[in-house]
Amino acid sequence: MARHRRVSLSEKFASYYGNLRGLLLGSNLSGRRATPQENLFPEEAQLTSFKKDKESKEEGQLKPKSVDLNRYLNRLAHRTKEYEIPNLLLRRGQAFDLSIIFDRTFSRQDDTIVLKFVTGSQPRQSKGTVVPVKMDTNLNNSQWGYQLLSAEDRKVNLKVMTAHDAIVGRYHLFVETTHVTEDGTIEKYRYRHNDDVYILFNPWCQEDPVFLEEETQRQEYVLKETGRIWLGTVGKFCVRPWNFGQFDDICLIAALAILEKSELGDQARGNPIYVVRQMSKVINNNERDGGVLLGNWSGKYDDGVAPYAWNGSSAILEEFYKKRKGVKYGQCWTFAAVATTVFRSLGIPTRCVTSFKAAHDSDYSSPMDAYWTLDGKPRKSSDDAIWDFHVWNESWFRRPDLPPGYDGWQAFDVTPQECLEGVFTCGPCSVKGIRQGELYYGFDAKFLFAEVNGDRVHWIVDSDGNMTPVAKETGIMGRCISTKAVSTISREDLTNAYKFSEGSKEENDTIAKAEQFCSRHSLDIEPTKEDITFTFSGDATRVGDFTAILDMENTSDIQRVVNVYMCATSCRYTGIPVNEIKDTSTTSILEPYTKDMVTITAKCADFINSIDAESHVNIYVMATVKETGQRFVKHEALWVEKPHLELKTEGSAHVGKLFDVAIKLVNPLSVPLTGGYINMEGPGMQRVATVKVKKSIAPGEEIRETIQLKPRRLGRKEIIASFQCKQVCDVTGVTEVDVVEDTKG
Repeated sequence: MARHRRVSLSEKFASYYGNLRGLLLGSNLSGRRATPQENLFPEEAQLTSFKKDKESKEEGQLKPKSVDLNRYLNRLAHRTKEYEIPNLLLRRGQAFDLSIIFDRTFSRQDDTIVLKFVTGSQPRQSKGTVVPVKMDTNLNNSQWGYQLLSAEDRKVNLKVMTAHDAIVGRYHLFVETTHVTEDGTIEKYRYRHNDDVYILFNPWCQEDPVFLEEETQRQEYVLKETGRIWLGTVGKFCVRPWNFGQFDDICLIAALAILEKSELGDQARGNPIYVVRQMSKVINNNERDGGVLLGNWSGKYDDGVAPYAWNGSSAILEEFYKKRKGVKYGQCWTFAAVATTVFRSLGIPTRCVTSFKAAHDSDYSSPMDAYWTLDGKPRKSSDDAIWDFHVWNESWFRRPDLPPGYDGWQAFDVTPQECLEGVFTCGPCSVKGIRQGELYYGFDAKFLFAEVNGDRVHWIVDSDGNMTPVAKETGIMGRCISTKAVSTISREDLTNAYKFSEGSKEENDTIAKAEQFCSRHSLDIEPTKEDITFTFSGDATRVGDFTAILDMENTSDIQRVVNVYMCATSCRYTGIPVNEIKDTSTTSILEPYTKDMVTITAKCADFINSIDAESHVNIYVMATVKETGQRFVKHEALWVEKPHLELKTEGSAHVGKLFDVAIKLVNPLSVPLTGGYINMEGPGMQRVATVKVKKSIAPGEEIRETIQLKPRRLGRKEIIASFQCKQVCDVTGVTEVDVVEDTKG
């Protein structure tokens, strides 16, 4: 009976890559690029001499019988032991050990060993995708080489060094031997190892462009599997825990598939600048080319998963892997979180960064505009969008393509933007370059600069479409730029890394420099007499009610008449209005040196069920002094403080065994919560189905649920849960559990 050869894990991966390439690029590539007619690196043992083997003597071809990659110790030394992929994963520029057992005794005098590491779809030594590794007495990570540590009978032990600029990706390992016989005949043999080897970037290697000096930062931005992403608005942050899960088996496989789909040339796959730029384009899915995640800000997600329902990147990448098409749906923080996972899995230090009040879809060629009618009402649908918050990424690497001094954190934005060239991705761009207004330093600096700098100009539009600028808000973009602090769950403020202090000479000089490289021009507003002091305040309470107040004080000795319009509208975090909730118009007569106020309030029950869960309240205010023409304009977002899930586990968890996570939620709103469901996950945990909350939750009512998880990996793990319903979303909770071996098993 014929014996069927067992298909290796590496072959399954290779089959997946081949299928993915055909599906994503199209099966007929004829005419698009040259199709190789011959394999310049034959994998079979075609180098064997014609001389027959001499079985009676230990002479002739030197044939490897097995190769031991010492996976456990090498993965431990290379800080890759957490990856669930069982193959050998190496960080480039760092040595590793391997052993080879031959079919006969190795002769130092007559036998030569050459290792060949082969990567890419068309491997060629001239392209650097076939790397011959020869014996070298002095190993250094500027080039590949190996040392012969010992030769004991048929076993040899080697120490192999990879180059610090090696191509990142999946390699086949070949062992080539050459034997010189007594009569001078050269006999060769080529052996292919069954398991592939993966080479990653190395932040611990000083010569690698991604080298990061501080060990605490390497732990945080490369090895940390969970994190925090800041959402919400200035003064009322909403913190989303996130499971990056970069060591889950699917994440590295998906990352390499994304790298393949990016069509980045093999030789460029060792350069973090090009890797980040090209792969970022594939993380977002748009009309021009397929990608991992489809963006959706409509509030309608019935044919997919709502962006706020995801808790981690692994589930998104797994769906992309299985269906091989864009996953529905994501928004800016999910795009950024998936990018963090992908690049950390490849070894590039990466983090999520949030800017509050961000100008999106802008290249800094003009200020952001808002429009009002003659009677002081907002024309909301015509406004340029200023997002309450926007999340992008930073990765750490050197920039030899820029002048000295621009190494370090490089910003890039994987959320698709509408720009002059259509939908595309921004960056990477030096954060220092953004701060200094160097808009000509690639890539796409002007778009990232616009996200954290700029003004908003308010215009009165008459019935004929004529516009008059009446007010300008300066310095409103780029507030409280945030990321997770190293080794804690607190917020680190990065605002000073992106921009100089508001109103400083350095800031004014930077803005002036930036305006030289775009078509932007300063706009002056005709001054008016200002003798009314306006102060706006507003807040949404924990129970869901909101109040907005405009205080006015007449500082003159003359009576003033002030016309005030205030309205409350439900809006998305992108600034797009959804429904009008309430408005008020009033005229206040202010006697000399007197005060007055205008208030708009609403109960949660009056509006919460007419808007979707991810909307919040925006307040628009226009006040006009009749006698002087003085105007006060305000557009402010009010976010309800989110409740929290309380998570609890008992004792330790065991690998491969179910354990319970208890969840408690108290409804703080003054209305019932309906249509609720809970999602839960953690790094190295088997995924569980969404849990539907069977009944509505009354105001002040407490509910409890228990969900079981099964861990796959050892260590201390964070468990992340989220609750969503018709009224609220982004309700999250976190707990930790120690996963240990099941000693009883």
